[in-house]
Amino acid sequence: MNDLPGTGVSLFSRVTTSFRLNCDRYFPFRRHLIHAIGNVEFHCAIGQLMDNRTRCRGEQRVSAKWNDCYLLAMSTMSSTKAARTAAVALAVVATAVGSWGALGGVSVAAPEGTTPLEYGQTRDVASVPGPGQPEGIAVDPQDGSVWAGSNRPYSSGTLWHWDSAGTLIDTVSLAGHVPAEHGINGVTLDGDGRIYALDYSGSRAVRVDPATGDQSVYATFADLPPCGGVPTQPCEPSIVDRPAWPNWATFDEAGKLYVSDLNQATIWVVPPGGGAAQIWYQNPDFASIYSINGMQFDAARRLTFGVTLSLAADIETIARGSIYNIAVEPDGSPGELRRIAVTGLGDGLAIGASGRIYLASSSPLDNSVQVIDPNLGVMTDSIPHLPERYARSIPYATPASLGFRGTSLILSNHGLFALDPRQYAILELGVGETGLALNYPRGLA
Repeated sequence: MNDLPGTGVSLFSRVTTSFRLNCDRYFPFRRHLIHAIGNVEFHCAIGQLMDNRTRCRGEQRVSAKWNDCYLLAMSTMSSTKAARTAAVALAVVATAVGSWGALGGVSVAAPEGTTPLEYGQTRDVASVPGPGQPEGIAVDPQDGSVWAGSNRPYSSGTLWHWDSAGTLIDTVSLAGHVPAEHGINGVTLDGDGRIYALDYSGSRAVRVDPATGDQSVYATFADLPPCGGVPTQPCEPSIVDRPAWPNWATFDEAGKLYVSDLNQATIWVVPPGGGAAQIWYQNPDFASIYSINGMQFDAARRLTFGVTLSLAADIETIARGSIYNIAVEPDGSPGELRRIAVTGLGDGLAIGASGRIYLASSSPLDNSVQVIDPNLGVMTDSIPHLPERYARSIPYATPASLGFRGTSLILSNHGLFALDPRQYAILELGVGETGLALNYPRGLA
C-alpha cells in the first residue's frame, strides 16, 4: 500500500525526495506564491504533487473518487517534516482536483508529430494578413486547425482559417458586415464544424459553414436602453446608452450559446438553433467601458467569466479586472455569483484540466497570459516571463483570445497599438497541461 494507485511509484519517495530537487522544474512560478503563503517548501510540494495529478486522475476514471487516491497516499506518509509538508500540499491538491473533476465535451489534441512546448515557451504559428488585429480563437477539435477574426475598426469583417501547421487555407468575409467601430470579436465552433463569429456590426452572431460557404445570422443582440428608476422593460445597468457588443461565446452541453456583452454588462443566452438572444444575467457593478469578456464553463458547470475593467466603488477591484463564476440552476437560471480573483486588465480566458484559469492580458503594459489559481484566489504567474515575451521573433502585443491545443494555448497576438504589422500573429504558448473539455453541440438547426 505504498504506491500510488496503478503506478508502482512510491509516493513517499516521489514526494519527500524529488520535490526539493525538482522545485524549479515542477513549480516555476513558486516565487509568486511565497508572499501568499510564505513557505517555499510547501510550494515545491504542491508543484511536485501536481505532477502526479494525472496518475490520480487515472484512478478517478476508474472509481470516480479521486479522494480514494488521496487517502491512500496520505496513509503512506511518515511523520517527517518534509512528508508533513507534502501531505498538506496533497490535501490542497486533492480538494482542488476533486472539486474540479471532468466536464463532458471534447478536449483538443496537439497535431500529430509536434513537439510539446515547455511551460512558458512560445513558438510562432502563423502571420495574420490584413486587415490584422486578430481576435477570437477557435481550435477545431477534429484536426487542430485554427480560426480567428479581425477586430480592426472600420474594416472588413474577415475570418481566417489556418491548418494545424499554420498555413492559411481559407479567408471568409462576413456578408452584410458594415465597417464599424469594431469588427469580429469572439469565435467558436459547433460539433458539425461550423464557425460562429460575433460581429459588432449589426450586433449579431454569424454562422459560417466552411464546407458549403453558406452564411446565416444565427443570433441578434438587442441595443438595451439604460435602466432608470424602476425598469419597465429590458435595459442595461448603465447610465450610458451604448449598443450591444457581443464579445465572447461558449456553448453549454444542451447547445445553448452564452455570449458576453462588453458594452452592456450583460450575459446573453441564445437557444439551440439560434434567434433573438435573451438576457441571462446582469449586474450594475459590471457597468464599465470594458465589461464582461472571456467565458467558459468550469468542471462544476459554473460559468466562469472575466470583467476587464471595474468601475464599481470597491477598493479591491476599481480600475482592475476580476474573474467570477455563476452557478447554473437546474431550471437554467443564474445562481450565486462568486468572485474568484482580482486580476489585471484581462481579455479572453481558457480553463486548464487542473482548473487553473489562463487569462490573456489586454494591458499594453503587460502583454502576457496571467495564470490564476481559483483555489487560492490569486494570480500565480504571468507568462512568458520577462524578457522572453519581448525578446523573440514576434513580441507579445496585447494578446486577446486563447484556446487549448494539446498542452499549449493558441492565442491571438492582437497588436492593439502595434506599429509593425508583423506583430499581428497567432502564437502558441506552452502551459504543461491540457484544457478543460469544451462543448461542441451537433445538429443545431
